Amino acid sequence: MSPLIRNSGIFLVSVLFSINLTAFIDEDVKCGHAYQSELMRDVQPSTEQGKIDIAYYKLNLNMDLATTSMVNEFNVELIVLDTTLETIELDYSTDNLGVGDITVNTVILNGDTSSFIHTNDMLQIPAPDSLSIGEHFSIEIFSESGPAGNRDDQGFNWDYENGQRSIWTESQPYNARDWWPCVDFPRDKPDSVDIVVTIADYLKVASNGRLESTVDNGDGTKTWHWHVGHPIATYLLSLSIYDFYEWGTEYIDANNDTLPILFYTYSHPDTPDPYYMTTNYNLLPQMLELFAGQFGPYPFMDEKYGHAEWGKGYGMEHQTLTSMGNPTMRRVAHELSHMWYGDMITCHSYHHIWLNEGFARYAEALWEEAYNGLAGYRQKMADSKDLSDQAGSIYVEDTSEDEIFDWDLSYCKGAWVLHMLRHIVGDDTFFEILQTYSDDPQLKYASATTEQFQMVCEEVSGLDLNNFFQQWIYGPGYPRYRNYRAQTGENLLMQVVQQGTTFDMPVDFRITTTGSVIDTVLRIHESFMTFNFQIPPGEIVTDLVMDPDEWILRNTEYVVGIDDNEFEAPLVFSLEPNYPNPFNPTTTIPYNLDESSVIRMSIVDINGKEIVELLNTNHGAGRHEVSWNSIDDQGKTVEAGVYFCRLETIERTAIQKLLLVK
Repeated sequence: MSPLIRNSGIFLVSVLFSINLTAFIDEDVKCGHAYQSELMRDVQPSTEQGKIDIAYYKLNLNMDLATTSMVNEFNVELIVLDTTLETIELDYSTDNLGVGDITVNTVILNGDTSSFIHTNDMLQIPAPDSLSIGEHFSIEIFSESGPAGNRDDQGFNWDYENGQRSIWTESQPYNARDWWPCVDFPRDKPDSVDIVVTIADYLKVASNGRLESTVDNGDGTKTWHWHVGHPIATYLLSLSIYDFYEWGTEYIDANNDTLPILFYTYSHPDTPDPYYMTTNYNLLPQMLELFAGQFGPYPFMDEKYGHAEWGKGYGMEHQTLTSMGNPTMRRVAHELSHMWYGDMITCHSYHHIWLNEGFARYAEALWEEAYNGLAGYRQKMADSKDLSDQAGSIYVEDTSEDEIFDWDLSYCKGAWVLHMLRHIVGDDTFFEILQTYSDDPQLKYASATTEQFQMVCEEVSGLDLNNFFQQWIYGPGYPRYRNYRAQTGENLLMQVVQQGTTFDMPVDFRITTTGSVIDTVLRIHESFMTFNFQIPPGEIVTDLVMDPDEWILRNTEYVVGIDDNEFEAPLVFSLEPNYPNPFNPTTTIPYNLDESSVIRMSIVDINGKEIVELLNTNHGAGRHEVSWNSIDDQGKTVEAGVYFCRLETIERTAIQKLLLVK
């Protein structure tokens, strides 16, 4: 996209304002925590869970279709982070609709049988008395579950599709614990996982990672072994089991390495029913090529990518194997992009879920841009704009299960943050940010917060973006602008009012006259601001548009023609930029008073020496102007140079810089 400041280069625009992006910050803005409410629920790991780091899980599940029951063996390997650890705590349901009653029979800790307590959806195992930081523990857990009730839609589901048994899981946000013991929060990612499933031999088991083996047990069952060789969040571990039709294609990356793309579908693609199987599914190699170019190499080239159909009508970005329902083109792109943002880099907590979902929603726009051009990109962003539902904060204060996934905030408003960031920093820098973020050694295959993403943005761009992230991620709402304009001869007066929350944003403006189109950028950062433009002689302004290419999530109203009756903008005490500037010999200095007061206005040089007193009187509230002629009544001329206009009341002072030229 275009750089931050643009000028047509055809007509002179005298904009009496400047933008300093390195100071794109309001020092008075509070940190994000200021927006939290004590009444909101912050769902986090227990204190004891914070003292361990899970390194490995193994799930060994033996499923009985006739009784909808399972016999399970789980292995957990962990590392001690804090020697005050007293209890190893693993999230594990005691019962739920999807699997039925869960009974833990035996727990073995480092080879010895251990006592345990399994209650209130928590498995508690006493830790040894003497611990050292970095010490490894190995735990084996033997349990059984069932018979299952009806389909639960979360956690583990015994289901039917086309009258045949279908089994699938959905564990986001806190439902991995419904079917296996774990530390069930996104930031605790094991380094690797093994998933072993024994089930009736006519069914196929689709899961994460790489298929290590399938073994026919000769008793009507088969054992499937999938290995996940990269860190994975608990909610991304999945199973989808059915008498699938299995097919696929491949993607060849820039290094000429081949990635298998596998599809496990309820229908045969030669039917062709449904149609998406021969269209949207086959777009994946192109999508992979696009996103690899924009985000960095596909993160799981040594494993796979693909789709497994399930009992839901939407997609879920299970690592390396998205569970897919109703695979529209935009959904296929959305879930694929999660392999980078959500799976490789996972939000540290659900407070920051926009780092998953906002990125994926924005990836839909990037695909549209590649597939349907700039018009497709802009239409996707327009489709993501619903101001009536985007007045809240993107940062999720209440991380209880029902409050995390707000479509208008976490997804669409999050996508607009990236859209706005792209315009502020420019295309080259924006995509360098994404690739640097993807390749950050502290974040890659780990987790991230908004602040860590912000740090990457600032390091790459060289800009201070704290105010941008504070107002758009932690703050509520969006800018509500009212734009007033009036032309007097060659001067165009423009006044911008922000109603409600005041945002600090660089804003594009397009001035159209009877002979010119003039583009410029202004920093709008106060509730009431005035600007003066010099229009080419003889031309009349026919239109003035804020943000003509829709780069800001905003609402704008326009008023043409400003007089005392029409202009009802809230006045603040301010000294506006003079016009023209530079000037010779006369300039006009506008100022605003929010209340009636005694004022004094003077011109001083750079050493603070007063040159002339322009005003010393009592003025009513309103907008006023005064002129300064640098040639006095006796014909004495003030020397060219930099001067300052100072407006004073008893309690307040405002200063503007003036440049007198000869």
